[in-house]
Amino acid sequence: MTRTGPETVIIERGAIHRLPDIVAKYGQTVLISDPILFEKYGDILKRILNIDPIWLMVEDYPQKKEVAERADVIVGFGGGRSIDVAKLLAAETEVEWISVPTAASHDGIASEAASVSHDGYRYSKRCKLPVAVVADLEIISKAPRELYLAGMGDILCKSSSLSEWRFASEKHGEAISEEAFQIVKHALDNVIANSDLETLIQAEIDAGRAMYIAGSSRPCSGTEHAISHAMERREHSLHGLQVMFATPLCLYYLEEEGYALYRYQKIRDLMAERDLPTTLDAMTVTKDQFLDDVHHALNIMRKRGRYSILEGISDDSLLRTMDRLY
Repeated sequence: MTRTGPETVIIERGAIHRLPDIVAKYGQTVLISDPILFEKYGDILKRILNIDPIWLMVEDYPQKKEVAERADVIVGFGGGRSIDVAKLLAAETEVEWISVPTAASHDGIASEAASVSHDGYRYSKRCKLPVAVVADLEIISKAPRELYLAGMGDILCKSSSLSEWRFASEKHGEAISEEAFQIVKHALDNVIANSDLETLIQAEIDAGRAMYIAGSSRPCSGTEHAISHAMERREHSLHGLQVMFATPLCLYYLEEEGYALYRYQKIRDLMAERDLPTTLDAMTVTKDQFLDDVHHALNIMRKRGRYSILEGISDDSLLRTMDRLY
């Protein structure tokens, strides 16, 4: 039977102490991390695992990736970059990998897709699913609050991506997976109802599972994500904050078409309630820049063969809506 998610998921305080039981079935362990986390947790992990693992810093990938050729299992310990490198190396070496996130900043902690940068742009590369996710709430709770907010944004923005996916399916013939749709909707509804860290992490894991089932990022990534990628041309803000910021704009027009899972005002009120950015000033972006980001995002959506709810909307309408929302 094909695996559609990690075999083991541990979300609890002190979860890191259960990591030895998971890696014990393998031989040589290679840990991917960054210098700051290595300095803080390197000795702790060595003591917990009771082994001396091979470490590879994300800054040394791909120049020194040959160290991973000795791996029987790869552990990504850290944020997005560490986990992405673990995915890439696991795919290249064809060994299993374990996700040990130190922040709940994005929905990629249990997905098969790695974020790759090329010529100043980021795109997703399909790799492989983790065999396990070990999310230590004590460690993750110490991450900067901005990373938690980014993770919150990356889940709440599914109110836009799911709505647009349904619209694109029913009106423009895009393929849709009802199983994946319902998994992400359940995760979204849980995070709307409850903002605690454990709920957020479980939602991120479920989002990764849904993308695997759908065979693409479409359940979790619509025009709001394309706008974020456009904003990254200016090296703007955290991805989760950017996608969340673009969500009300997309929901506004989805609501006009009768396809918004949640009204744009409800989501905007929730953003304000949870300290997510709701104004152009908060994102340090001008209205003209944001309009240019929308145009660039539409090109991204066309290239990906995905229909955007903002397709065909005039600049005058977009600018009026931006005035109203931001």
